[in-house]
Amino acid sequence: MPMPNTILKSDFFEKFIIRKFYAPKLKHKTNFFRLLALAQRAGLGLRDSLISIQKSETNKGLIMIIQDLIDQLTQWYTLSKAMSNHDYFFHEDEIALVQSAETMGNLPEILQEISDEGENNQKILQKIKKAAAYPAILVVFAIIAVTILLIYVIPTIVSMFPSQDSLPGITKFMLGASSFIKSTWYLLILMVIGIIVLYKVLYKYFLPFKILIDRILLSIPAIAGVIKTFYMYKFSRLLGQLYSAGVNPVLALSLMSNSFGNFFYRKKAIEIGTNLKAGFSFAESMEWSTLFDPILIQIIHVGEETGNIGEVLKKMSEFYRDLLQNKIDILMSFLEPILMSLIAIVIGIIVGSIFIPMADLVNVIK
Repeated sequence: MPMPNTILKSDFFEKFIIRKFYAPKLKHKTNFFRLLALAQRAGLGLRDSLISIQKSETNKGLIMIIQDLIDQLTQWYTLSKAMSNHDYFFHEDEIALVQSAETMGNLPEILQEISDEGENNQKILQKIKKAAAYPAILVVFAIIAVTILLIYVIPTIVSMFPSQDSLPGITKFMLGASSFIKSTWYLLILMVIGIIVLYKVLYKYFLPFKILIDRILLSIPAIAGVIKTFYMYKFSRLLGQLYSAGVNPVLALSLMSNSFGNFFYRKKAIEIGTNLKAGFSFAESMEWSTLFDPILIQIIHVGEETGNIGEVLKKMSEFYRDLLQNKIDILMSFLEPILMSLIAIVIGIIVGSIFIPMADLVNVIK
């Protein structure tokens, strides 16, 4: 295993060593851009700034990346060019923003914007994780409770009866489920893992499957609202940043499309870029699309007319950021009672399969 300050410029090093063993997280990248912006505002050179940041960094993967950036700057590479050699860590839009800032001379401001964007993404991810924690705990405990009831409780109760032929149908079914789980538990675990892996592979590499899943997600009202708000936030934020930084709008849309995970939003970003090449405006290219709010399209139209579309998009991104957090709360408050109801029904059926024959037995004894 290489030492943290070892520079190995190879695909194996970049894609395996850093990503698998020392993978920096979003918080590390956000902190990196924030410190780099502060150092630039203080008047330090890029190379000196990176050396200073490296000394305070604790993540080994990021230390390796910074060291490589320092080495490339020593060889008179630009920061954007050095960052492009680590495109598994720095996104294309971040590299484009830095490249534009190097030309326009506003690197500290752009670095601060990238840092702010990282902080916003961190808050959104933390919001999602926090909101999903309670339902996830409910599901885990429900699975444990159901497993205990099926494997240990039901067979013990059923063994008290002299004949299983007289048992209710629901109890026989649960007893069969108990025997099935006992004999094939390892196969069930492998099947669950296989389904998860197959889903990820198909979603990543099989386009028709990805289109189907993305279409389904956009057709479920509660989930679709969160997804659409998230992409409108991301669209307005990224486009506003790139537009203000002087990046060509067509190139900006191409970079944005690569960062969109949803097929339909990626396709729409590419279509808007194609329309811009043909001479249409942003608003005309987005008109009649169900993927964007009419208010966003109208405000972009006003921004184009007044010539301050970059600032308008940044303001809209702040609105959609707050709206997204509210919609996540609403979605979780909607899912929690549904999950609890489903769990209560499953456990109720299992408990009923236990107590029905016990009640019959008590009546016989009386």
